[in-house]
Amino acid sequence: MPRRIQDDDDDDDVQTNKRHDENFYGGRKKQETDLGGGSSGKSLWDAAREIVASREQAETLPTESNTVLFAGSRSGGKSTMILRYLERTSESAKPTIALDYNYARKPKTADTVGKDIGHLWELGDGTFLAKLIDVALTPETIANASVVLVLDLSRPQELWHTYETLYEAITKRVKYCISEASKQNPTLKDKLKESIVKRIGDANRDLVEPLRIPLVIVGSKYDEFQSFQPNDKKTIYKTLRFLAFYHGATLLSYSEKDTVYLKSVLNHLLFDTKLPEKKPQIDHLGPLYVKSGSETEEQIGAPPIKDLDLDAMNENSPFAMWRATFCKQFPQEVEKRDPSLLQDYGRDPQYADASIDAMREQKLAELQRYLTMKTRSRS
Repeated sequence: MPRRIQDDDDDDDVQTNKRHDENFYGGRKKQETDLGGGSSGKSLWDAAREIVASREQAETLPTESNTVLFAGSRSGGKSTMILRYLERTSESAKPTIALDYNYARKPKTADTVGKDIGHLWELGDGTFLAKLIDVALTPETIANASVVLVLDLSRPQELWHTYETLYEAITKRVKYCISEASKQNPTLKDKLKESIVKRIGDANRDLVEPLRIPLVIVGSKYDEFQSFQPNDKKTIYKTLRFLAFYHGATLLSYSEKDTVYLKSVLNHLLFDTKLPEKKPQIDHLGPLYVKSGSETEEQIGAPPIKDLDLDAMNENSPFAMWRATFCKQFPQEVEKRDPSLLQDYGRDPQYADASIDAMREQKLAELQRYLTMKTRSRS
């Protein structure tokens, strides 16, 4: 359900009621009636108006909870980010097998009303389980959903492939959910369009293809990234800045030593607090932070490629040129995984269960006997 917005005409209604009261009492000040038997001065009319106003406000407060989906590079630090945000620092992050769920309570410092719980989903295993995005993003949650796309800065040879694969899957799912949800709520598309304009402004509308729900791109493992060569760091930063501009996203780097920006961003996504109002931090020698809508294409500049190489390119769009430039400097490695070499989570001690493990061993033994008999019958 979309958030309902309280009518702005409440103040006018109160003034009308006041004039009505004065006319009713012949223009003279009406007698004050103390409800508590003392001299507080609160009249029955004032008390009634306060009760009605409080009920109307309660009816217009948003009751839906926000949903945030974490997706991105395998072993990119997503679990650690979530645990640190939830202040569960005593827990050590474990590999996410498929899809993990947590919830967050609104911080006491947050000045928002109506949303006390936020939902956090984490997609594990990089790009291999993108289909599970459907569990977190649904027609029921899409109006209040957002995405955090985590890209490992220390592995640029996988960065573009991870981004492109997951972003395409997310975009496809978002479009489907909006289409389905709009059947029940015809104003949803307009609300989301208004939200996009609010995030990125109207000036660059013809130059970008924003995700239809809020997006945050996080460059993780910034500590390891600092040891890269300056030229490589500049290319990675500029490419991420372009992607953030093109998709209407907020962009930041992340390290375990500095979690301030991530905490503020997650509070914003989960509980509608304000994002930090800071100028873009884009120097490749320091951490990265760019709020959505705060940069233009001119400020980002052209892809960092030589003029001779640029002339040889056949790409006909800025996006294609950035992809070609990045992948030329960092040829992408698409991980191909042999199913026989994958970790057997059924034998992982952290998921041990005596009854289930005993049944599993029994079934494996039965399978082995069946295969042995099959082999003997053929011979």
